[in-house]
Amino acid sequence: MKNGNGGAARSRGVRARVSWACLGLAAAGIGCGSDDITTSTSGTGTGPLYLVATFFSTGDTETTYFVTSPTFDETTQLDSTDGPELLGGVVPTIWNGAVFAPDAMAPVITRFDIGAGDRLVRGADLSFAGVGMTRLESWHVFVVSDTQGYAFDPAGLRLIEWDPSQMQLTGVEIPLPMLQRTGWVPNLVFEHSGIVRRDSTLLIPLGWQDQDFNSMYASGVLALNVDTNQVISVDEDERCGETYAAIPMPNGDVFFMPPDWSAMPHFYADMHQPTCVTVVRAGQSVFDASESGVVDVSAMGDGLPSTGGVPDGANGFYFTSVDETLYDGTNAADPVWRVWHRDFATNTSRRIDTLPVWAGNLYYVNVGGANFIPYWEDGSAGTQTTMYRVPSDGSDPTPVFSFEGNWYGAARLR
Repeated sequence: MKNGNGGAARSRGVRARVSWACLGLAAAGIGCGSDDITTSTSGTGTGPLYLVATFFSTGDTETTYFVTSPTFDETTQLDSTDGPELLGGVVPTIWNGAVFAPDAMAPVITRFDIGAGDRLVRGADLSFAGVGMTRLESWHVFVVSDTQGYAFDPAGLRLIEWDPSQMQLTGVEIPLPMLQRTGWVPNLVFEHSGIVRRDSTLLIPLGWQDQDFNSMYASGVLALNVDTNQVISVDEDERCGETYAAIPMPNGDVFFMPPDWSAMPHFYADMHQPTCVTVVRAGQSVFDASESGVVDVSAMGDGLPSTGGVPDGANGFYFTSVDETLYDGTNAADPVWRVWHRDFATNTSRRIDTLPVWAGNLYYVNVGGANFIPYWEDGSAGTQTTMYRVPSDGSDPTPVFSFEGNWYGAARLR
């Protein structure tokens, strides 16, 4: 794992994955389950239902569980293995009560729906092998509507459209030759804190890595019209580092934040100081090329590498910045990042000492309309994740509940 905050264990290609889907699928596209799933089943209950994807790593074995819970608050007591067991690290994609689970070793997506006892049950499988894909990463899957989803194929430089209801390919492919950079592999960030949607337009963070997973020092954003399946624009800006998290601001602007595995080496090893972020202004789809279109985030914290980014629902956002008293130049994977809050109404920052020291990115996930920050740690009693609720007034996030294991996703299903 790259760090201990829950998300970096998902970093591109750094872990071996174990295939759990039906490997007999080939060009047929659908198999091992129902051929026609049009709506998500409601199970036996009528009240709220939530999903928590828990992750465990033991030696060479990685396992993800899709656990359901009727609550997501201070009363929640989660059995971290009480749900469908999937081999490998699986980041779920959730839409309209259905859960879609990609297999990173085979180009296959499996759909899960709510079944008896409000547990998830496995449904249809969809293979992308028939269109030439050999690999499908969890963070390269996105659902737009009941009948429209995308899978990103970096090897083929394309987006492949699929129908989540029917679990079929639509036959539509969107070529992305403009993403090619010699010696670099493109990455479109579809997971938790990536895409920002403005009406029919998706703003998708874009970065590039080499074969050793080093990040190219450039920001990228792809704008896509989901109604026409047309690329509106692809913009690249070499003033700041890799874009990973897209953070909407109260005025409609979007900040594109770097991940910790990009910010740290770019600051120290490559001497690209300070950490800065690029901005797409409200109503625009490309970066603001003016001087004000680059924001110095390091200056908002300790003046050192900064990363993460969580909207506060009010006038600013939370982020992490390296604490120079904790970082000795060799312990980048340890908890050396402090959480900060920036308020744009007052143009002030404060360090939040009520939160623990982070080991990298500050991830967030929206559950039922509220943002939560997962904090993962490895202690003497094993791995544990604590969910922190993000208040709507910019005050300190507060712990809600904890469970065993790491987190790979959370959502409200019903």
